[in-house]
Amino acid sequence: MRGQRTQPELPTLDPGLTLLEVDDRSTGALHSLVLDHVLLESGDAVWVDAHGHGTTQPLARIAPSLRLLKRIAIARAFTPWQHYSLLQALADECTTETNLLVLPAVDYFYRSEDCSDREGERLFTAGCSLITDLATTADVPIVLTRTADDAFTAPLMERVNTVIQCELTTFGPRFAGEDFETLVYPLADGTFQTTLAYWQRVLSARHPTLTSATSEVSTHGAN
Repeated sequence: MRGQRTQPELPTLDPGLTLLEVDDRSTGALHSLVLDHVLLESGDAVWVDAHGHGTTQPLARIAPSLRLLKRIAIARAFTPWQHYSLLQALADECTTETNLLVLPAVDYFYRSEDCSDREGERLFTAGCSLITDLATTADVPIVLTRTADDAFTAPLMERVNTVIQCELTTFGPRFAGEDFETLVYPLADGTFQTTLAYWQRVLSARHPTLTSATSEVSTHGAN
């Protein structure tokens, strides 16, 4: 039908380790995947943050409902040892309600000047082993990102089950994996947005019931 708009698609996150390779220009890609998964599943997410990815501003701007943020628990590290300790404690933080683990920039702290190259490599490799064990015992999706594709992250790549690429093309942002390729989401004027507002539109289109309910609450609250 003329004027009919194709609903946007996002990859499904399956149990195991999923590495999201993100184009630096595709702001909000990780956040959109996390929020979409939490919306689709009746559970919570646990987010171990590094390099400032877990700030509430992008999550709040993308989420169709701010109530959704209550289902995402964020733990922040500021040193490689803190990050490693959070990985060690992650299994205890998982409950029967946990359906997603998020580990952005998982290699970031171990490359820092806070520790020597050898110590950083040792801690990172040990952290990868912890994550692998957790993927086996928790049986939930674990989505990760890394700061660079190099020899340092080889221990991670040996353990990853799925790789999803997100890149900015001339037609808009595009997710691609072995069994998935996203459809871009056009705006009414024929252009594409790659800002946080773009991902908010994607999630609103994919979850219209929640968006409508939120709008009604806001309208009644303003009266």
